[in-house]
Amino acid sequence: MAEQVLVHGQPCADDEPYNPKTGFRRRARALRFQQPASPIPAQIEDVKEIREFFKNYRDYFVPYAGTEEISSHALQAFLNSLLELSPTHNACAQKIQSFCFGGKVGFVRRRDPVYDIEGNDGDLSRADKLRFYEFLKSVAVYDSSGQRISFRRLAKNNYWSFTGDGNYWIELQRSTIAGVAQFSAIIRKNEHCLYIATDPGAQRWVAISPVWREDYLIKYPAQYVPLYPAWSRDGVVERTIIHVKNGDYFWYGRPSTVGALLDKYYEFQASDYKSKQTANAFIGQVFIEVEATDPQYDIGEESAMQDGYDSLTEQFHDNHTNRADQPQTVVLSTRPYGSSPAFVFQFSPNTNESWYEKTQEIAETNIIKAHGISRRILGLDVSAGMNTNAYLEEFEILSATVLNDIQETIGEPINNIILAEAAMHLGQQEMLQYSLQFNSPFSEMLKERKENAAAADNDNSGGSREVQPGEQ
Repeated sequence: MAEQVLVHGQPCADDEPYNPKTGFRRRARALRFQQPASPIPAQIEDVKEIREFFKNYRDYFVPYAGTEEISSHALQAFLNSLLELSPTHNACAQKIQSFCFGGKVGFVRRRDPVYDIEGNDGDLSRADKLRFYEFLKSVAVYDSSGQRISFRRLAKNNYWSFTGDGNYWIELQRSTIAGVAQFSAIIRKNEHCLYIATDPGAQRWVAISPVWREDYLIKYPAQYVPLYPAWSRDGVVERTIIHVKNGDYFWYGRPSTVGALLDKYYEFQASDYKSKQTANAFIGQVFIEVEATDPQYDIGEESAMQDGYDSLTEQFHDNHTNRADQPQTVVLSTRPYGSSPAFVFQFSPNTNESWYEKTQEIAETNIIKAHGISRRILGLDVSAGMNTNAYLEEFEILSATVLNDIQETIGEPINNIILAEAAMHLGQQEMLQYSLQFNSPFSEMLKERKENAAAADNDNSGGSREVQPGEQ
């Protein structure tokens, strides 16, 4: 069915000619998409609801900004949102997550997180691996929605939270019911956890709630869990929570890429600007002013409202921007009769993209540097073509300088707290000698490459031995 056109609220023919002085009359518009809006209305400034909440609970809940400030708790949501809004930040995080935790999880003998005291006896027999595998199945791991997941998925989720705002939380629960011991680890979302304002040196407690609003907490009180290594008992269940944070901050951590914060936000701003420009750009190319004749063609608020618009601005918006169904490139205006001669002015669209390209390239480079990786590893530099050796050599350097540290940061609480506590509670202390080792998808390729290089070195050294006296 054709769209119906209204003139002063009455239907008229669809083929009514366009009048360059008044534009189209008001149309009954079909359903259109909402105009793009920034999901960060005030960047990192708290909205009134958040400010009021932390003002009322100033001496009780600790906001993300810390106890010195009541506001800026919205900084946490802002940092986490940049993982979705900044394409380069998201791509770097995805790539590192895959490199660190994309391979099969290995079983090794327990390793000290700081000191190298294990020697070369890290490999386990197949029987040892099977025993450790059965033990792992007895430890239940859940994501924040309550779905059971693997330890590799636990590591991936923890890294993603850690990259977002510099924190991750894991709640541990243990119980013994009818003589059967149970142990579980549960991911808690960063935005669901707030510290209770305790004195320095006192036991810390964490409040857990999906919504931080006073009326919600009155109806659904928050859960309170002590920070590890303390445990609390709720009926038959004991609970504690692990908090891993980045940086030397008193309460909450900050992401390691905070140095590129403005560059991440710039990427969002540039994309948001282009989206809004596409939706609302002024498409007028020529402005013509003529001498006024018949008053019915005057351009003004009164004539605009007569044509069904709320204002002249709305009439102009609906006829000369990309919001219009049939946008017009000519803008015609009138001047009083007998005044100065008419003039014509042409609008030149801004087609110079070099400034945007350069600034976006700078932002992209800064974000990549903040993550500690390279354009080649990210897949943006193909100057070496499909040279596998060059890629693997750079990956080995990246593993030694960046990836291994991330794997240890995420893996240490899993091995030395979760699995250790589970082994003690489940009565399987012999499992304390084993650990998980997170690997990259290239682990096997790198291992094979090293073995081939070692074999080649042995062949070369064997063929160059000097002949000793008396030998033929």
